[in-house]
Amino acid sequence: MKAFYIPVGLLALILGFSLWTGRYVEQRTQHWTALLEETEEAARREDWAEAADRLDRAYEDWDSSQTFFHTIMEHDELDKAEDLFAGAFAVCREEDGADFHTLLAQLINQLRLLAETQNGGIKNVL
Repeated sequence: MKAFYIPVGLLALILGFSLWTGRYVEQRTQHWTALLEETEEAARREDWAEAADRLDRAYEDWDSSQTFFHTIMEHDELDKAEDLFAGAFAVCREEDGADFHTLLAQLINQLRLLAETQNGGIKNVL
């Protein structure tokens, strides 16, 4: 019976870490989504300086989590979000409202997909 304690303990530890990372990623992506929605609101008002500032804050916050995220997620999905951030910065500098809103919508969707890939739902288990 004692031989089962270590493997069961390790499995419990792995499960706990997996559940924690799923929740952590979900919280972070919700935070970034809120920041990007504020960015979009500033762009709707055509306050491009504020939109650029909010986008920069969202990216800095995103970038601060990348070391950890690269250890638990596929790099392709993270790279796609990076590309969308870069595109949003470029379009924001040009003050192109239509393209900016499109890129922000794609970026928000990509962030939601990142959270979905890390949750403990049945789709991800099977």
